Amino acid sequence: MLAQSVWAQLPTVDDTGAAGWLSDRDDPFRGRFERFLIASPTRDYAAGFSLAHEAGRPAVPMLWQMLLEEKSNAVRRGAVLAAAMVAGGPMLDVRLFEWLGQQKAIKEERTMAALAVAMGAPRRRSIADFWSHSLGPERSPEEILAIAVRLAAARIPEASEGAPTLAEDDIGLVAATAFAGLPVPASIRNRRWDLRQTGRHDDLFWRGALLAGTREVLAGREAGRMLLEYARRMARLGDQFAAARQASACFRARADTVEAEGVRPDYPMLRQLACNRQSAQRLARWLDPVPQPRDEQPQRLAVSYVLSRTPGQVVADRELWGRDDRISAHVAVALAWRLLEQDQPRIEDVELAGVAEWQLVRWAAGQRVVGERCDDELLSTMLQLAIAGRLPRAAARVALEETLWRWQSHPGLGLLEVEQLLIRDLLLVGSNPGGKYMSHVPFERRYRPKGIGHSSAFFETAVAFYDFMRTPRLPLPPLYRLR
Repeated sequence: MLAQSVWAQLPTVDDTGAAGWLSDRDDPFRGRFERFLIASPTRDYAAGFSLAHEAGRPAVPMLWQMLLEEKSNAVRRGAVLAAAMVAGGPMLDVRLFEWLGQQKAIKEERTMAALAVAMGAPRRRSIADFWSHSLGPERSPEEILAIAVRLAAARIPEASEGAPTLAEDDIGLVAATAFAGLPVPASIRNRRWDLRQTGRHDDLFWRGALLAGTREVLAGREAGRMLLEYARRMARLGDQFAAARQASACFRARADTVEAEGVRPDYPMLRQLACNRQSAQRLARWLDPVPQPRDEQPQRLAVSYVLSRTPGQVVADRELWGRDDRISAHVAVALAWRLLEQDQPRIEDVELAGVAEWQLVRWAAGQRVVGERCDDELLSTMLQLAIAGRLPRAAARVALEETLWRWQSHPGLGLLEVEQLLIRDLLLVGSNPGGKYMSHVPFERRYRPKGIGHSSAFFETAVAFYDFMRTPRLPLPPLYRLR
């Protein structure tokens, strides 16, 4: 509904006559942005970020002008900056870093910009003068800013060039440095890895190092033996280290070192372990065509089940998974995706009543399609094109994987979620608004970086932005694609 109302009102020209850009003449948009992002009585950050996302790049000039006009209120500036980055995405990077390089932005704005980059998609291009522009003119930037910029660096290619040397042993800085794939001095690294004498928040460093190692493996580099050993040790830790165990599972799954040994892991751990085809096949005995009774979110494991079996086995199980409305569409879409990678797919020519997405399976297998409607509008369009003989198989395969991403059943989401949790725990949980994420943990036991007071209104915007960005949106970054 919001998308339709936004696109219906898009202007035809901006102030310079360029087509398709919002300008100050578009009062309804300007008024809504001001109401959602700036005005105290009606402020609704989630609505403002949603509006920026739906409007997209055409909203960037208007939001940027609003940012420049807001001279003194750092909270308002941060909210408008966040909205501009939601609208512009990576395409805004050039303008953003030019603006940061002018040294006018204060620490709250720089921290917000870094948070937005860290929560966004991995960039494909390096950024000139990334460190000097991000950190600003201060020789010793505030701790929270230094951490946020390091988290952002994990999204920037070749960010190690010109990176500052880690000179402090604050666990947040150490963890963010490790996450960015930057060098951590051996004296600090060895002490933090000593599991016999773990200090408070050492798990933040473990998580950062394991996630950086995961990216290395996904880039085609071999997993380090010591890191693999640490990952195995993490898997044996107690529930108080659940986040570290999940980071360990991400790393071991991508490094292809998981085995179905002992008892079945809990559902969050199994989702991380069965995130790709190789690991899912190794864990096939733990992946069933029928959801386990206590699994309240069975869709992702249902897709991993498809990865763990041959297409013929999934078809043979259709009467089992096809009766569960929670997973049937997800299984059918994942199976169609599997079939589209084969030159001559062969499965039994059968029907499956009550699962409209089954027609995509039939089409992918070269069989006659007898239906053309799904609840998902995009899939319905694909079926109509398939019936007309106008649906390229390669394009359909991409669209089906993106559908699993939109539906939040894509196994690659596990890595994204663990990365987001590390960002949250390093920047937000020590603030008053961010306390909601760890309400069971005493305030003094949460990690709190210095530089911005924990009661600052900055964190209201930052927490709202984090919550908004947690929802997966297209395009699907290559880092998280199925393998």
